[in-house]
Amino acid sequence: MNSSETLPPPVGNGWAPRLAHAMHEAVTAQDAGLGRVAGELIRHGGKRLRPRLLFLSASLGEADEALLVHAAAAIELMHVGSLLHDDVMDGAATRRGAPSVNSRWGNAHAATTGTHVLACAMAELAHLPHDAMSTVTEAAFTLCSGQLRETEHVHDVDLPVDEHLEIIRMKTATLFGLPCRLGAELAGCDPGHVDALFRYGQQLGIAFQLTDDLLDLVGDPVDLGKPTGTDLRAGVFSYSVLLALRQTPGGRLAALLRHENLSAREATEAAALVRRAGTVDMARELARTYADGAAAALAELPEFPGRDALAATARRIASRME
Repeated sequence: MNSSETLPPPVGNGWAPRLAHAMHEAVTAQDAGLGRVAGELIRHGGKRLRPRLLFLSASLGEADEALLVHAAAAIELMHVGSLLHDDVMDGAATRRGAPSVNSRWGNAHAATTGTHVLACAMAELAHLPHDAMSTVTEAAFTLCSGQLRETEHVHDVDLPVDEHLEIIRMKTATLFGLPCRLGAELAGCDPGHVDALFRYGQQLGIAFQLTDDLLDLVGDPVDLGKPTGTDLRAGVFSYSVLLALRQTPGGRLAALLRHENLSAREATEAAALVRRAGTVDMARELARTYADGAAAALAELPEFPGRDALAATARRIASRME
């Protein structure tokens, strides 16, 4: 079969081996040393949720499967590169259940590898049509702006909740909306359908981040692949933490979180204070609201092969904290 033949994209995980191969080839093509370090994080896997969203969204139309693999590799490499940079900024010791790159090789090596991975993502974009490249680069700018805004508010106990949600939209929701939009565009879908899938992805991404932040307060470190309380110690305060701070602005929680060198014991105490404030349930309810918004955007679309799986993804994210 000619690789450029247009076919309905696969909606299972048949694309996963091709994606893994494309990512490995991308990171090792220019520098074997940097590729070896990046390859370790890639081999540890992850959910591959963003590529899955791309393939499922593309099943609404017909697309060149080879282009979809390049697009999926670009998006997942952007995600991996952002994780490497995040871990440097947060001083993270583990990632995906293994020692982080920065803890093994140092911050300089991890930051350089993250930049290398992002450059590899850009190289994958060279295979895509110009309009698709513009879609991804626009998302990359938004992602970087969101990361900068988060960095500017580290240890900020007065961070407005609306600003926090905007940072989530820019950082996390961008990399959820992008694969949905890009998959639909590469499959030649109607612009109205592309917009609905983009909104689905953005709402899903916000729901995902809200629940992920809750897991840092109440989750199981073994399941998470990293210790709980990591965000608190890094000074990155989640929705439920910010709501709890609003309840008692001059209380013990604020006094703890104003310290930039929070100990593990203090982080445990701070997490307990947030749980007692009842704001975990408020964050959980907001996450459900966004997951419902994702389902509502999906309901605007006609039947297509990936629709049930996309709907199930929204339900799973909504139920992560139940």
